[in-house]
Amino acid sequence: MKTNKIQKIFSVILLSLLIISGCSEGLKVTNPNNLLEKDLEDYTGAAGIANGANGTVLQGIGYVYAPYETATDEVYWIGSRDAWNELDKGNISDYYNEFVDQSWPYISEGRWMADKAVSQLEGFRSANTLINVTDLGRCYLYAGLVRVVIGETFDNFVYSDKTASGTPIGKSKMNTIFDEAIVKLDSAYNIGNRAANADMKKRAMGLKARALHSKAVWTSLNNPEGTVAKQYEDAGATEATSAIALMGATTDYRWKPDYFGVVLFNELAWEIVGRSELQINAAPIDPVTKARDTRWIADSADFKNKVAYSDRYSPITFTSTKEMHLIVAESQVSKNDFAGAIATLNKIRALNTGLATISSTMSNDSVKIQLKHERRANTLLQGRRLNDMYRWDVKDAKWLPANITFTASGRLLPITIQERRANANVTDND
Repeated sequence: MKTNKIQKIFSVILLSLLIISGCSEGLKVTNPNNLLEKDLEDYTGAAGIANGANGTVLQGIGYVYAPYETATDEVYWIGSRDAWNELDKGNISDYYNEFVDQSWPYISEGRWMADKAVSQLEGFRSANTLINVTDLGRCYLYAGLVRVVIGETFDNFVYSDKTASGTPIGKSKMNTIFDEAIVKLDSAYNIGNRAANADMKKRAMGLKARALHSKAVWTSLNNPEGTVAKQYEDAGATEATSAIALMGATTDYRWKPDYFGVVLFNELAWEIVGRSELQINAAPIDPVTKARDTRWIADSADFKNKVAYSDRYSPITFTSTKEMHLIVAESQVSKNDFAGAIATLNKIRALNTGLATISSTMSNDSVKIQLKHERRANTLLQGRRLNDMYRWDVKDAKWLPANITFTASGRLLPITIQERRANANVTDND
């Protein structure tokens, strides 16, 4: 991305990381507002570099999820800014949309910072000056995470390096970003294994399962014209099973990085909780209980909890035991193992006390309906919904028939106008 925001990123983010790490010694500079890229060459600042990169990724995801979620049936517009209304109506491909455009520098900075941190800490490791290998593992983890999110939310993307313009990945090649993510996540997992870091292993394996599943969904939705997309995927089930073993099959494990504790702005939270420009939809009806799903209600209330998170720091779940069970259950449905799918879906429901179980006599078609509901109820505000709507032919009541979400399943966020104006490599076809 050719923008002075990238050039200033270290002075802003590295000031933040000193707060995040709680260490004034971080990079051995007098004034953190005057940090230069050369200051990152100090190996004693490795933890701070990792923290800064991680924070930039989290903030970028919050900015991307605000417009993305508005285009789904999870979030709707109630405010005064018409650009949100356009997204709510399904006009997701408008690269002039101010809120889509607003997200671009933040997610681009997140990707760039994560990769820079990996490179920097790998240099320390090669020089035998890396004090804590777990810091490098965290860099790989977030470099993988940001790629998974980009692949799930963008139609096309560009890796630019400060003032050096990158070339668009290409709409037909966005599946390769998931492959990149998996390589990063494997590195994070291996470091977590070496360092006996159980949390890192859970997160890396969970994200790998998510990446494999999301890649399969993307591939089905982007098949050559005239082919029918698969509705149920088998991908990621082996990795999800491994993640469940690490997370605990009966434990409601969630990786929800803390925005509030380290003062990392979450744009999605601000628009919903702070400014009230957006609102979370009413909970869907649980086919088993015939009432509004209590898990959606609880997760919605938690996201909007001002006492816990103020009005702009609500956390986002990036991987969880429930999602791993969902991936396994979908794999079972894809293989017509409906009894197995019922058992797996009941494991998800058992994670919430008192929630009625699915009957073992449920019809096969009803199992498919229940799987779709369980995925919706257990991935609220996690950036999965739009592609699920596409593959299951769900249209938001607010979408206009003329808009791209209604007419072209699989379309996501575009490369935005600020990148198009700055980068000569981006054409009208991108």
